[in-house]
Amino acid sequence: MDQHYHPLILQRLTGLFAARDWDGLQTYLASLSNAHFRTAGYLIGERLMQETSPDDFWKVMLRLIHWQPKAFTVTMAKAATPRLIGGSLTINDTGFLRLAQYLCTEERWIDRQKLLKQWLPAARDPQTIERLFDLLQVEDPRRRTDFLLRTDGMPAAFVLLRTLRFEEHDRTWQTGVCRTLMKRGDSLSFNIASILREFFGLHELKGTFSLHLQPFELSRLDTDFGTFQRIASKV
Repeated sequence: MDQHYHPLILQRLTGLFAARDWDGLQTYLASLSNAHFRTAGYLIGERLMQETSPDDFWKVMLRLIHWQPKAFTVTMAKAATPRLIGGSLTINDTGFLRLAQYLCTEERWIDRQKLLKQWLPAARDPQTIERLFDLLQVEDPRRRTDFLLRTDGMPAAFVLLRTLRFEEHDRTWQTGVCRTLMKRGDSLSFNIASILREFFGLHELKGTFSLHLQPFELSRLDTDFGTFQRIASKV
């Protein structure tokens, strides 16, 4: 079992973070055994990265992902999640914009995927989800849909509706998205499938649907998140 705490490693890491010695940090990590390297990763993500300034957070994250992406991409994404939720980090920080640009320029698609899988479920509003897609250059509607179908919550469901507008010419694909939602089995997923069926007129989708929307509700459903939430909740 991996060890999440080691007093001497924590002491050394704390000193390096206090001095903002990122060259020294990388040199120290490179000197550790595999087991101690994993422990250091836990200490960095679970403790030290929770206390750094936003600027230092993104600097360290970029540096470690550039150096050892397999070891640090998920660790750093997890470290950022509570801070993004709490507001001490934002995806509009200069440091994150620099990180996103690096990942896109270097075509680090796997790393972008890992960030999205961690951060999309934590998004509190649709604008954050769409901004993440934009900054990490996930532009294809079907690729966005793949992420959204794996993300629970109202913000992701609202963005899913907005994303499916770009594929209105392909009713078969839209219907398949609805069936995927229905197979998930939870009530919200079925409700969203019902909303998509009504919104896009996918009446070939079979099932027991009790939702009936008024024309004025349809006209605002993909532009007003509050309206979407209200309708999805009353189904």
